[in-house]
Amino acid sequence: MLKIVTLPFNERMEEFEQGKLERVLGNVQIVKYQAELVKIEGKYYWTAFVEYEKAEKIDKNNFSPNGKETKDSNRNHEEYLSEEEAELYKILKEWRAGEAQILGYPPYIVASNQLLVDIIKVNPTNVEELSQIRGMGKRKVRDYGEELLLILENFYDMKS
Repeated sequence: MLKIVTLPFNERMEEFEQGKLERVLGNVQIVKYQAELVKIEGKYYWTAFVEYEKAEKIDKNNFSPNGKETKDSNRNHEEYLSEEEAELYKILKEWRAGEAQILGYPPYIVASNQLLVDIIKVNPTNVEELSQIRGMGKRKVRDYGEELLLILENFYDMKS
């Protein structure tokens, strides 16, 4: 089966509305998908073309990078971070802003707030681990992977 899902950008949360995608596709097994960023009347949307099969049982891990059920998508990401993680989150947001400015993109195109939190929580040490995080597709791993890993490594080296 095929579904087309369009996710608007939530300016308040600075990310796309992941909750809608989870509600629409939460009880299916995704076979493959293709996502495209579109701009309509000055607003950004992700349009995902999703091929799926009905799942025999609901897989709560379908949208989670580390096997844990995802929380409400409209949460304040920082309240789930330790003090040290919040410091790293701020550093990653500054890095993202710099990358976005260089590329002429809005920051959420480089990485959503949720992706930054997931990177912090997973704390990958290599490209393979980084590529397993939801939202880190091949292109983002290629474009930002080594730099993100270096930021993480330097941050934790400074802390030890």
